[in-house]
Amino acid sequence: MADKEPCLIGSQITIKGQISGNQDLVIEGRVEGRVTLQNKLTVEETGVLEADIEVVEATLKGEVRGDVIASRAAVLHPSARVVGNIRAARVVIEDGANFQGTIEMEVELPAGLKADGR
Repeated sequence: MADKEPCLIGSQITIKGQISGNQDLVIEGRVEGRVTLQNKLTVEETGVLEADIEVVEATLKGEVRGDVIASRAAVLHPSARVVGNIRAARVVIEDGANFQGTIEMEVELPAGLKADGR
């Protein structure tokens, strides 16, 4: 699985609809709809994604409008412009990234920090 070449959506391509699969995906163009992958998604600086995303890992460098669910990690690079909610085990927002939304991290809090006090 790791030796597969990633699928590339080039900068001159627009896709409307649902993308799903078991391969890394790199978006340099435009995607509108939904993206569901059992692998890694990378949105390059030229990429525009107007879609809800459900992936293992999301590397965001371009423009994303939609909710992001990443089972492992979501990383927003300095060039990222993200509007939507992020839910991931690990979230990294690098200095310079623009983000508007909420973040939910699935982590177990120590007993003294739990909201219900238990």
